[in-house]
Amino acid sequence: MSVPDHPLDTPDAGPVDVVAAPPAALGDDALAAPDDALAAGDDALPGPDETLAGPDETLAAPDESASAPAPAGRRPRAVRLTKDLDLLRGLAADPTGEGLGVVRLATQIGRDKSQVSRSLRALVDTGLVERDPATGRYHLGLELYALAAATAQRRLLSVAPDVLRHLAGELDETVHLCTLHGIDVLTLRSESPPTRATAWGAWEGETAPAHATSAGRVLLAGLSPAALRDRYRAAELAGVAPRSRVQSVDELNAAISEVRATGISVVREEHEEGAIGVSAPVHDFRGERVAAVNVSGERRVMEDRVDDVVTRVAAAAARLSRLLGAHTTADGELPRRPT
Repeated sequence: MSVPDHPLDTPDAGPVDVVAAPPAALGDDALAAPDDALAAGDDALPGPDETLAGPDETLAAPDESASAPAPAGRRPRAVRLTKDLDLLRGLAADPTGEGLGVVRLATQIGRDKSQVSRSLRALVDTGLVERDPATGRYHLGLELYALAAATAQRRLLSVAPDVLRHLAGELDETVHLCTLHGIDVLTLRSESPPTRATAWGAWEGETAPAHATSAGRVLLAGLSPAALRDRYRAAELAGVAPRSRVQSVDELNAAISEVRATGISVVREEHEEGAIGVSAPVHDFRGERVAAVNVSGERRVMEDRVDDVVTRVAAAAARLSRLLGAHTTADGELPRRPT
């Protein structure tokens, strides 16, 4: 069976230190552990390298009392985890993308500098945070991004069905969620309208040539021209999809440039006779294209309302992107990035 003509590209805990239990007479919750007990042994005090890039950013603030009570109903470990999450959120909110020094981060989240320093060192050990040795600034680590990416893939598959079902009901057409698979586009999920069976039904697990489908082109548009050429370096496009206007990498680059300009791909009868496909990209929290939302149907039925189809498919893709943590502009649109 052939695949729909659609768009969508292909956008933790660290070790917990053992905390000595308080005397039995006081009960488990009577005392709170030190504010940042994630750092043990050598990490108990800030090291000589824990200075900021600025000359006035020294770590002279005194440590908080180890006997400060934990908030009611919360155990010391939960308090420590919450404070470490505050650090990660603070780093994630850095608008410059260049990282934050200890003093600036401590000021931003309202914490003591020496405690922030110790906690950051412990988080560096886990890979959740990385430190630039040249500037002394901290930023989120690759381990955190790896965990987030794995979670985003699972979340994509869990939240997509509702979005796809809603779109299928709006358009009264079968819709699909697709990703890139080499030089093909793979359909991960299909949802049909509740009122009728369509000529282009569920294609889950099916592949189609990415260069000849709207979903494939919208995903390929996330690649730079150089990356696109590299992907198709050993591929022969001529004759793969005889109906397609794309029969070479140069022609593919030209078609992709149109998609980059509009953010949407519409393909008419290039993969299947009588078919039309409309696709829009789904972005993850990094802004990367991870999938495409596609609707494929009979051209004679959809052509007169293609503008409405484009609007609704783009809205569904943007909604799915937001569910994956993608940032949107003030008007709710996904910002475009140069490729």
